[in-house]
Amino acid sequence: MPESFIRQEGAQIASILRFYNAILGETNIPGGSIRHVYSPKRKGQGKAGIARPGLIVTSEGLTLGALGRDPKFSLFQGIAHEIAHYWWNFGAGQGDWINEAFAEYFSAVAVEKCSSQREFRIVLDDYRKEANALPADAPPLATVPPMDPRSFVVRYYKGALMLDSLRHTLGDENFFQSSREFFQTYSGKTAGTQEFRSFWKAKLPDHSDLVDSWLDSPGGLPNSDAK
Repeated sequence: MPESFIRQEGAQIASILRFYNAILGETNIPGGSIRHVYSPKRKGQGKAGIARPGLIVTSEGLTLGALGRDPKFSLFQGIAHEIAHYWWNFGAGQGDWINEAFAEYFSAVAVEKCSSQREFRIVLDDYRKEANALPADAPPLATVPPMDPRSFVVRYYKGALMLDSLRHTLGDENFFQSSREFFQTYSGKTAGTQEFRSFWKAKLPDHSDLVDSWLDSPGGLPNSDAK
């Protein structure tokens, strides 16, 4: 791997950790530090690989291929997603979508806060494009099967867009404070769709139907958010 890429990545990991600690509070990272390992495999999983306790594993072959096509290639958001799982990891069973929706959205927020608003808007536009292309019978978040590759867009992108909608309704301060409270309430425990629904409806007493609309609508985005 190019030395300059590794140095850049080390700085990115440090900035992502500082940001998540500031906005969500500290979490338990096994071993106390994150190790990023490049596997010699030519193929990999996800944007930056997979996260395991204290470890992120990324395909060296895929990364070198991407750098060959674009010398400015960066794994920033993919790494931010995997690091976010050290906070967002308590969604259990069918509620696994909670882990992925929060990790994906907070990786986009890391792009917003550590890179630029423009890049953040591009990311969200891509999410909307993918979500709007979902078939009408795509399962809603409230029933989406866990770990189902066919439901990736629902669990990751539609879930992230739901969180962005809640953020716009609550305002930044209330949304991030509530996200921190949600993490701290369930950290070390388990949560599912019902716990998510109850928590966020309580935060939105005047817009509680918004939560139900996002959780229960099949297909793409709810009508009010389909842009």
